[in-house]
Amino acid sequence: MSTFDTTETRTLSKAELGRVIRYLRELRQWSQETLAELAQTTTRTIQRIEAGSGTSINTLRSIASAFEFRDIDAFSKPMAIPTDEQMKAAREQFENDYVVRRALKPASGRCLARLAAETVGDYIEPAFEPSCDQALAFAELTDYLRDYRDCAEHYSSTARLEVFDQLQELLDRLSALGVTLRYATRQIVQKDASEPQQKPQPVGQVLYLLAFMHGEAPEELGLPRKLNFR
Repeated sequence: MSTFDTTETRTLSKAELGRVIRYLRELRQWSQETLAELAQTTTRTIQRIEAGSGTSINTLRSIASAFEFRDIDAFSKPMAIPTDEQMKAAREQFENDYVVRRALKPASGRCLARLAAETVGDYIEPAFEPSCDQALAFAELTDYLRDYRDCAEHYSSTARLEVFDQLQELLDRLSALGVTLRYATRQIVQKDASEPQQKPQPVGQVLYLLAFMHGEAPEELGLPRKLNFR
């Protein structure tokens, strides 16, 4: 049974609504001015809503449209509201399943090449549904990184410069297509089943590389504790 199977369904209070709208706005890294412009309202109105003063149904519909909700009445309908106990259980489950790391932006093709060469495996995926052009560019970057990782030690200094340039071109191509990358690394360890008393031994770093649409990249990444990487 899921933690939220018995969640209460009710309409959000004005204070809760304000917190939800602020969360959704900050998740997209929008200012209050940006949301106001997209929702065709005033910055003062957004400030009042986020402070818990509420607003009209029409304004809520405009804000829902700004967030590209399919249901523009979502903010005025009953929602599933978890209890404090359910939230605590969900946080504990998340902490048991994931480790949080800061989401870093690759500074250059050289940076990506270094990450590939210094890791023993990777988890590389888009965090959204890409277009055909975006998917193709990201797939080319993925293949190039993995090919380089598998034989980086055999590259001459001159050949590495060519790798840096090629990866930079792929980064620039993704950026032109509206895609930004974020990465994190994690040390993995391995325990010898035949030696139960022995401490787990370091195996190496795993690279997590995710693609996001411009403006939607998070500040942190939740990395699964149970690894299934390449």
